[in-house]
Amino acid sequence: MDGLMDAESLVLAVLGAVPRHEVGGKKRLQRLAFFAVQAGAKCNVKFFLHDFGPFSTEVANATDVLSFFGAISEREAQLPKTKRYYKIYCLQDTKTVSEDLPEGTTEALRMLNEYSTIELEIASTIRYFMNAGQAAEKAIEATKKMKPTKSAPRIVQRAEEALSKVGLYERGRADQVSGTRSYQF
Repeated sequence: MDGLMDAESLVLAVLGAVPRHEVGGKKRLQRLAFFAVQAGAKCNVKFFLHDFGPFSTEVANATDVLSFFGAISEREAQLPKTKRYYKIYCLQDTKTVSEDLPEGTTEALRMLNEYSTIELEIASTIRYFMNAGQAAEKAIEATKKMKPTKSAPRIVQRAEEALSKVGLYERGRADQVSGTRSYQF
């Protein structure tokens, strides 16, 4: 074994780390998996930039497989304002988490879980651009250009706050964090 988590282990570990062991929405689960890697989880999962921020096909497939085999449950919920439906993913049994995340990563996910999905989308996109070598200011500008309707000043401010809170936004410089990544644009 190469010491890296696979996608299924990552999804289970993320769900094991968050309160109530559940995440509302596929996009949110993708964001939290991305941030788990950014905050130190060592895994062989690749992310590329997609419509809603960094996306991993491996994480999406792992979520489907884990749901199919009953390791996680999926249920539908409805957003009160928009009446749109989304899935809630819940860890069925914490004993199925075969690999724990590093303590700092778990703490980072708990802090990030307090932010809205759109704030995490913007934060993860900024971080993605920073990983590609852009300074924070350039990463923010690239994010605003890519997502103009979602990049309201308050959302960008909260995204920067989220990144700072977990040590992924250091005075405008791109820093390298362990983890396998794919930079496909």
